[in-house]
Amino acid sequence: MSTEPHTQPRVPVEPLLQWLRETPKAEAQARCAQRGTSIGYLRQIAYGYKLAGLNGADIELITEGRCRRQDLRPDDFARIWPELADPAPQQEASHA
Repeated sequence: MSTEPHTQPRVPVEPLLQWLRETPKAEAQARCAQRGTSIGYLRQIAYGYKLAGLNGADIELITEGRCRRQDLRPDDFARIWPELADPAPQQEASHA
């Protein structure tokens, strides 16, 4: 029996990592400050140490859409942000 705690593997968020690499530090800091967060927190999410929550919409705005909420939470974004879910296909009305 293992004594190590069960942990999920870290999954990097590549679009956020790319934005952090390409955006000048002063600009990234200013954008984060406008939304009440920090580059350090975004890095923790980008490298998979933290999971984005409701702040995913802020991250999407900070990165000007280069990192979408779907990128941050690919498995459950529709549960958190139902407006992003694919609409159910509409059935055509039968003409009898």
